Amino acid sequence: MLKSLVLVFTFAVATVSGSAAHHIKTGGPKPITEADLLAAQQSWIDALLAIAETHRSGGDYRTLAGDIIDAAYNYAHAPVLFKPTLTHGEQTFRYTREGALAYFVGGDPNFPNDSGFALKGWVAVEPKTVLAYVEGNTALTMGHFTFTNQDGSTVTVEKTFGYRRDDAGDLRIILHKSTIPFNPGN
Repeated sequence: MLKSLVLVFTFAVATVSGSAAHHIKTGGPKPITEADLLAAQQSWIDALLAIAETHRSGGDYRTLAGDIIDAAYNYAHAPVLFKPTLTHGEQTFRYTREGALAYFVGGDPNFPNDSGFALKGWVAVEPKTVLAYVEGNTALTMGHFTFTNQDGSTVTVEKTFGYRRDDAGDLRIILHKSTIPFNPGN
C-alpha cells in the first residue's frame, strides 16, 4: 500500500556543457505502477532542487527550468491543470508552458507577481503522499511536501498531481495543484 509515496517520471538530470538533458521514459504504453509514481515524485523534487542549485551557482536556471517543464509536464500535447501555491487573482491558474515557467523562475512581464518559486533557496523537499489512485495509464496522488530553505526554515504545502502515460510511454504531469494548508486561526 502507498504510504510515503514518491511521484513518477523517470527523468534523468544530466548536465552537458552547462545545459540539462531530461527524459521521462518508463517503457511502452503500460499501466502506471506504484514504482512509477515514486520515481516521478522524486524526479520532480530533484528537478526543483536542480533549478534552485543552478540559480545559486549562477547557471542558466531559466533554460534548465524550461527543459524540465517540457520533459515533465503535458503542455506540448494539451493544457495542464496547474494551480501553483503562491498565485492569486486572474493569474491563479497556469494552463500554458509560459505561465508555468514564470511561476517557477519569474522574470516574465506577463506574470508580474511571480518571483520564482524554484528560486526561493530550497535545499531539500520531503514528500508524504497520503493517497494515490491509479487507473490504467492515468494516476492521481495527493499529500504534503515539506520544503526546506538554506537557512533551515521549512514550509509545508498540500500537493495533488495527476499523470498520464502518453503513446510514447512517457509519463506526463497533467494536473499540479498546490495549496497552503488551511489554518483555522487565520
